Amino acid sequence: MLIQKFYSKNFLINFIISLIPVSYILGNLILNLNIIILIFIVFYFFGFEVFKKKFNTIDKFIIFFFLYVIINGTLNNFFNFDFPNPPNENFILLKSLLYTRFFLLYFALKFLIYKNIINYKIIFYSFGLCGLFVSIDIIIQYFYGKDIFGFESSGRRLSGPFNDEYIAGSFIQKFFIFLPLSILLFFKNKNNLHFYLLILLILTISFLGLIFAGNRMPLILFILVLGIFLLYQKKIQKILLISLIILSASLSYLMYTNKEFTYHYRGFYVKAFQISDYLKAKLNSDSKTDLYNTHIKEIETGILTWQQNKFFGGGIKSFYFNCTKIEKSLMDQYGGTNCNSHPHNYYLEIATALGIFGLFILITIFFIMLFMILKILHFSKGFFNEKKILVTFLALFVAEIFPFKSTGSFFTTTNATFLFILIGFIVGLLELKNMKNKI
Repeated sequence: MLIQKFYSKNFLINFIISLIPVSYILGNLILNLNIIILIFIVFYFFGFEVFKKKFNTIDKFIIFFFLYVIINGTLNNFFNFDFPNPPNENFILLKSLLYTRFFLLYFALKFLIYKNIINYKIIFYSFGLCGLFVSIDIIIQYFYGKDIFGFESSGRRLSGPFNDEYIAGSFIQKFFIFLPLSILLFFKNKNNLHFYLLILLILTISFLGLIFAGNRMPLILFILVLGIFLLYQKKIQKILLISLIILSASLSYLMYTNKEFTYHYRGFYVKAFQISDYLKAKLNSDSKTDLYNTHIKEIETGILTWQQNKFFGGGIKSFYFNCTKIEKSLMDQYGGTNCNSHPHNYYLEIATALGIFGLFILITIFFIMLFMILKILHFSKGFFNEKKILVTFLALFVAEIFPFKSTGSFFTTTNATFLFILIGFIVGLLELKNMKNKI
């Protein structure tokens, strides 16, 4: 009876985790609900046992980071709060406190991995199949003008099941790799031709879905993830190379036959060089430029907003309010300010919200994690299946923290959930490795 209860408990936890990509599709409200339910279930079953294990170096930095977020939010809310027409007078403090749910998510996931409660087969197949589903839905929308839910296509970017949000490419890039990983981990006959053909088919469908979605930066990150996989997964290197050839051929054909896609992807190339020229000029203290580029405007707006509170920032979700204080003449050469809810780059947004101090803490966490992952991958023996999982999370983690990309807000549910899932899994696997070394 006790064994059955334990099994049911484990199944419930893994089922809730496996629904995370489905929650992404259904929207922020459902995703938040999913995360809150997961946290509640873990603490209901295990209580403060989640925190009883001795904290490692990354744990301590994570704790320090979230304490800093709360202190920063409190001080900014009560001593640096002069925003016009805020939603409420405790806006910054409330956002800072709500952000701590990702602290609980991190420790919950890390605990589940360390205790061997995670069922990788259920979770990885669910994640991967959701990525494949969105890819197929996008392909259907491209060829038939509507996806399976009846959402119509519109121009050079497609949304698939996300309706009026053009984030399908980002979703595919985040979840596509879990299906090839599942095949690598859980298929019994790995020398069968069907094994290789299935992986090739999945990657080809994912490629096409991502290209048709029209999200350009996720396409670059997709290639980056495959490149890291190519370095470490020797068994399927040939398949990955063939997949990259198919990707290049598909993109070339699409650009040759479709003028909208030609303009869309060539525009990315042109704008990338404009940004590069802008950054070079910035480093040389040359503030004069005649370029009119939305991304340059966002970068410049982000820098000017950060300069208002260089060391400690203005608090989480303060960007828009502080951005509106920028002297308009400073942005005249870029066509005026671009005060969105965030500056479309993780590191700029962190700097504007938490200052250099908060940015330094996070970058330190990222570097420690990368160092520890590479140390295990290159200098540790055994741990074979876990290494395959670790390579996958390394690839996704590098793509997620890649500094030279346009992003959504670092502090939104969608981005923060995925990042802290990655961090929780990685640190949990690192701890699992250390535990096995001691046995």
